[in-house]
Amino acid sequence: MPKGWLLSGSPDCNIDRTFVFKFYFQIAVEKPSSTKKTYRNPIYLAKEYKEIIDSGEAKNKAELARIKDISRARVTQILNLLKLEKSIIDSLEQIGDPMDRKVISERELRKITHKR
Repeated sequence: MPKGWLLSGSPDCNIDRTFVFKFYFQIAVEKPSSTKKTYRNPIYLAKEYKEIIDSGEAKNKAELARIKDISRARVTQILNLLKLEKSIIDSLEQIGDPMDRKVISERELRKITHKR
């Protein structure tokens, strides 16, 4: 060994432990396909909730709230929409369900139910 060289261990000790990483990067990033957002018609939602209770799938509002993972108060608010005048309900049903844009919200309809 030439003078001045310091060796610790075998000079070939790392040969068996050598590994190589290869990274591949996409050149162009693909955007996920955007699905158009849809909105539920509040009247259809209220009728759906009422049907679940009437059919016995849920025995009361509290159980329906647990099934839908919402509060019992929220279930009550939605079901109260069925107390609107028949003409208003019929007009809202003509909009259809689901809606492609938020034509009317449950919160706006709630203001009308309290005025009765």
